[in-house]
Amino acid sequence: MATVSNKVIETVARAVFKRSPVLVTELYSSAGEQPRRYDSAEDLCEHGRALQWVSGGMLLIGVHYADMGGSVRTRPFDTGRGESARVTVSGWGLISILLPMAIDANVSARVQALTERAALARERGALEVPPVCDWNWKAVDSHKRRLQDVLRKAL
Repeated sequence: MATVSNKVIETVARAVFKRSPVLVTELYSSAGEQPRRYDSAEDLCEHGRALQWVSGGMLLIGVHYADMGGSVRTRPFDTGRGESARVTVSGWGLISILLPMAIDANVSARVQALTERAALARERGALEVPPVCDWNWKAVDSHKRRLQDVLRKAL
């Protein structure tokens, strides 16, 4: 597993903000805090560079564009380690981007999102979650593929 360079994070950040996202946020907050929101490509790059010095540091963000419809929500997340409460951001069609920043990060860079079929299969057991049909799945897939192409070319 290789870390991504500053050039890769800059390229991905510019691509994320190229289409005026509604929301760009950390998917999991730090203990006792709310998830960090990013208002520009520069904010995202700055945080990514800071993570290079954190053991296992990786940038894990969620991206939501207006044409994707649906809704994104925050909810408590229990790590099971007895630490202060954390918060996660989720939504059926939310696009997640993972970029390993630290030398010891043990994951690969990727862009992913659920498919409509996978979301429908999981919807039954989800309580208090807006329905899968609220999402524009063609838009979700289009944005996901665009960002995957940008990442693939940048690597």
